[in-house]
Amino acid sequence: MTMSDSTDQDTITDRDLAVLLRDGHPGLDANLSRMALEQAVSNWENNPEKEKKLEFLRESPMGIDFVIPEIHWDAEEEEFYVGTNRGPGVLGEVASGGGFHVAAEFSREYVEAYREQYQELLDNSTLTKKQFLTYLMREANKNEYVIADALDVKTGTVRSHAGRAREKVQKAQATAQIPELFEFEGYDELQENMESLLEPKTA
Repeated sequence: MTMSDSTDQDTITDRDLAVLLRDGHPGLDANLSRMALEQAVSNWENNPEKEKKLEFLRESPMGIDFVIPEIHWDAEEEEFYVGTNRGPGVLGEVASGGGFHVAAEFSREYVEAYREQYQELLDNSTLTKKQFLTYLMREANKNEYVIADALDVKTGTVRSHAGRAREKVQKAQATAQIPELFEFEGYDELQENMESLLEPKTA
């Protein structure tokens, strides 16, 4: 993956996700994480083969902490990216079969759903990707130097992107909906709501 893949195209990449997870707006990320989990769970519930795996996962001792996306370091490309959870059980590095394998499969789909949530938000806005990333970091109170370093641009470019993004957010209806997602119920309630999606279903 090259730097241009992250900043010059219209596709949200795994590297972009790492920037957003680390330096983006925490409220927005919390809401999109929950929406991504809901999407992944719904996809599995509506797939007969995966529905059985989902119930297996729900009955296992593994909870949300085993499947949430995480930031990793790519030593070859020398950059951070968001990928599947590699916590307990080292998901993604285990043999086929068993709970960890199911959790790894679900985690991969969760990561993709997480990326799709950000992609949809960008696609439905009038922002370029650089403006989108800059706006979310500025709204998270990151300074120009942090943003410039994350996007590999000059601070003057950051100011330009931030200014244009704010204008578009104020004028365009779809883009103006982005700040609505900055608010969320709080991390304790968010964690509880997300955990409930992976709890065993009652008969």
